Amino acid sequence: MKYVLCLHRWVGSQALYDRYELPAGMQIRAICTPESCASLPSERLASSSVLVSLDDAEAVMAEAERLVEQHGVPALVVALNEGDLLNAASIRERWQVPGDLVAWTERFRDKLTMLEVAGRQSSIGVLPASPADSREAVERLAAEHGYPLVLKPRYGTASRGVKFLRGPRDLDQIGQAKEPMMVQACCAAPILHVDGWWDGQRIVVVTASRYVNSCADFGPDSPLGSIELEEGDNERRIAGRVEQLLAVFAPEREIVFHLELFDLDDKLLFLEIGARVGGAEIPFLWREVRDIDLLGIAWEIQTGASTRYRDLARSLSKEGRPLHRERGAWVIARRNSSPREGLGTLYWAQPQNLDRFASGVYEGAGTRLRLRSFDRPALVRDVGKIFEQLSEAWGAQS
Repeated sequence: MKYVLCLHRWVGSQALYDRYELPAGMQIRAICTPESCASLPSERLASSSVLVSLDDAEAVMAEAERLVEQHGVPALVVALNEGDLLNAASIRERWQVPGDLVAWTERFRDKLTMLEVAGRQSSIGVLPASPADSREAVERLAAEHGYPLVLKPRYGTASRGVKFLRGPRDLDQIGQAKEPMMVQACCAAPILHVDGWWDGQRIVVVTASRYVNSCADFGPDSPLGSIELEEGDNERRIAGRVEQLLAVFAPEREIVFHLELFDLDDKLLFLEIGARVGGAEIPFLWREVRDIDLLGIAWEIQTGASTRYRDLARSLSKEGRPLHRERGAWVIARRNSSPREGLGTLYWAQPQNLDRFASGVYEGAGTRLRLRSFDRPALVRDVGKIFEQLSEAWGAQS
């Protein structure tokens, strides 16, 4: 029987595989991890192969080769998590499977390639950057733009491995990494994340949110939050500029996207973009607050099996915005903590007695909270209260 090869690393129910349609006569064969195998679909699953980590590209390719030897070449390869996109593209190239290939995927995974593509438009600015392949290259960027600089992996996810170079003494960190690195001028402005679906010509539906803290600061003593922006001219201005950016990244190509921007009020600066659904609580908020399943849309784009989730998203949006006007917010923290009473917008909190391990930085957070309200100021107040409560609880623990 023909099959879809699925690379799967989530522990939770981000992707509702049992609900997503498959091409006629196909089943799923999955490559997963020990912690993610329990969240695989209960139906239509022909087999699952368990690897210690899906970050080991050689191990993933070797397992794909074993599956091909036993069951033939897959009809399709699907990867919905950012960390699996390049492995999926490599498998497609090796066995000539239809779908996104490596060169296309790299414009959404290699941060230097992203910057080169983003530089082809003028609606959103681009910060200067350089490969961090030598001390001299970094010194040239510092001489032109000053310190601090940001050192980060070119293919990194979830701000893993991001460091700040605050002066010449920090340049000893150059060359210590075991993966391709880049260095970029620093920007301290607030960061937006913009999420939605682009059909190759226009944005069908989009939301814009502002981070509370930044992904790079997320750590044992620093939570991360997000609050959707108020409806109005600023939101429309952002969406208009993002549409011009997407026209150079994916002309005539359909994608779901997660975009991050520095917000300087009258100017937006590009940070990064992914042709995938955002992490943390983003896919859940879209499904629970807006009734739009971005991961379902991503599945449809990669499989071509149906248009059901895209048709639903079109019916639930108008002029690029979800018809449902309620706004969403979320907070995650690495340490376990139970929210106190008095948070009127909080509608979901991760149980504190949850006995599971997730390798993802955000999915593995000890505290995960989702909020919703038609009153954005109430979301702002409650997120502020949560940050205060977390600070007090952690202070008492130490």
